[in-house]
Amino acid sequence: MYICICNAVTEKHIEQAVEHGACRMRDLRQQLGVTADCTCCAESARRCLATALENRAGRSWTPVPACAGSVALALEAT
Repeated sequence: MYICICNAVTEKHIEQAVEHGACRMRDLRQQLGVTADCTCCAESARRCLATALENRAGRSWTPVPACAGSVALALEAT
């Protein structure tokens, strides 16, 4: 499903970004352009990011220190 229509970003793109270390909305904006234009996708992107982080955590993922707080914040935002 498309999350950011302006930049043609799908759930799969966000999942892949998380696999490559993204753990904050800022990371998604820098890597994929999410919320860089109209910001209409912000809430959907936040939920998708939280789900991807949660799924990754379920696979015994240990967040790097820069992301440790972001995981909790992203999960709380859902």
